[in-house]
Amino acid sequence: MSKLITVALLVGGLIAGAAGGAAAQAIQGGIGDPLTLAASGVVVPFFFGGNLGGVATLQVASPVGQNLNAHMFFYNATCQRIGLSTGLPLTTNDIGFVQVSNFIGTPPGDGLVAFAGGNQSGFGLQPLDNPIHARLYQFANSDGRSRVIEPIIINTAEFPSVQHWWSPLRTGATFYAPLETSTVKTDLYLICPRATIVGNGVTEPAAFGNDTGGGVGDLVFTTTGFPQINPRLPNGVSTLGVRIYDDNEFLRVDTTITCDCVTKYESIILIAGGIYGNGSFFPNGTYTELSSFPPSNSINPSPRTSFTGYTSSFTVNVTQNAFFGRLSNGSQLSLQGPAAVSER
Repeated sequence: MSKLITVALLVGGLIAGAAGGAAAQAIQGGIGDPLTLAASGVVVPFFFGGNLGGVATLQVASPVGQNLNAHMFFYNATCQRIGLSTGLPLTTNDIGFVQVSNFIGTPPGDGLVAFAGGNQSGFGLQPLDNPIHARLYQFANSDGRSRVIEPIIINTAEFPSVQHWWSPLRTGATFYAPLETSTVKTDLYLICPRATIVGNGVTEPAAFGNDTGGGVGDLVFTTTGFPQINPRLPNGVSTLGVRIYDDNEFLRVDTTITCDCVTKYESIILIAGGIYGNGSFFPNGTYTELSSFPPSNSINPSPRTSFTGYTSSFTVNVTQNAFFGRLSNGSQLSLQGPAAVSER
């Protein structure tokens, strides 16, 4: 019990210390539940082709009140606007479904749905009238598997603090993967939105408005009234640091990968020169840390960026025991501890 109290006091002190003065500039959101009530809107990834593709169905429910002007835009795997926008009017306690492939063109690829309220012009988005629930059902024709993709919620209706903005986007994440073999595979799916989703003062127009704060750490709303994301979204490709450990906590690899809006590493053996398949190093699998900084020996570290993602571990040509789930996450500094400050 005393340990729990100590942790609670520590967390409380961190939040209190970040609430005022210069410390407020460093607050990153993303700690909210992505399946709770989304107050302003959502961003939802979808995948076609490969090991997840086939059918992508967006489900939206409006339990609190009506959203008769609900509207959505579609973006491809590099966050460029594609296809047709469409409305999904929702009355109170209504639930609606959208087949994504009907609006993004042929052949369908991977990308993002930006869902919020439609403005009077019909060519832009504004915050929803009432909170919603959303998720996406992904069906794979190749093996009959189905997955549920959680949304990225812009802010929560029940806990509207800055810490709950843009959940679950964070600056760090971790995952376990079994040893990669010819029959056991792990796929990595990364979501790193660009500034075409939320403008950073340079790129516009963006789905959820443009930056009004003019600074990296400002806690402000966009030009169209949506909560601003911190850190700001990049104009281009994101760089993520990758640290791969064996089951004895020994750091085997410190490298980088790129993430451009929606990026798939189908078979993570493609990362770091096939290291995930090295049975001498990783007979019992790997523990990987992802962070929004390059490794410590990088000469020109890239700015932080916010991301999320999923892993899928499975046996090739077997439909049972396919383990799919979102990455465990946290801020980059929280995951790597005080050493990260001196190393980065």
